[in-house]
Amino acid sequence: MIVKQQILQRLKGGIIVSCQANPSTPLGRPEVLAALAAAAEQGGAVGIRADGPANVAAIAELVSVPIIAIYKQVHPGFEVYITPTPQAAQEVFACSTPSPAIIAFDATDRPRPNGYTWQEILRFIQNELGALAMADISTFEEGLAAAEAGVDLVATTLSGYTAPTAFKREQGGPDLELVSQLAQEVPCPIICEGRIRSPQEAYAALCAGAWAVVVGTAITAIDRVTANYVAAMKACTR
Repeated sequence: MIVKQQILQRLKGGIIVSCQANPSTPLGRPEVLAALAAAAEQGGAVGIRADGPANVAAIAELVSVPIIAIYKQVHPGFEVYITPTPQAAQEVFACSTPSPAIIAFDATDRPRPNGYTWQEILRFIQNELGALAMADISTFEEGLAAAEAGVDLVATTLSGYTAPTAFKREQGGPDLELVSQLAQEVPCPIICEGRIRSPQEAYAALCAGAWAVVVGTAITAIDRVTANYVAAMKACTR
């Protein structure tokens, strides 16, 4: 319990930088992502979110802040891909020394491979691995259910990325309404993640009740950020 509280306190009020990239891009190599993570820590990040054993292992060698590890795996016929099975959690947890402090997983109300439930994945992370479990959710009801099941953190990661919440992504910006609702009703820390594109939005997330804020694309996706500048500049008709 003491270790858990220490980890959570390290994250409180801070920015967690998501260092992820498609393997087909120049950024999608473990050594590059590790360098981005180290630079983020140097800039004041309180945590790093990372995907996959190879990337997590490389990042763990260069940073001292808590790592939130996930393992994205695509299973045909299933929408869930963020740490969708206990085996995925096991692989990403065992890839580094020390092991990641936190394992995040999809806690939406959708089916998973091999008939697993998110509750089984939660119990495996906490009881078998001894790690903190972060539930990636898309709705208030999912967040409430995850908290009642005993997760250590709830993250708004999937708001806008499930069929019932897709309209929120079209609206743009982080789901601060969901953050506020959860912060008022859920006892565990709420992590705001998704579509935060500026320091002002990160500040607004904290004001809405977020324990910490995850920012990815706006900081680490150099290719996508550059493309946005290029597109905007091409609109000039001079």
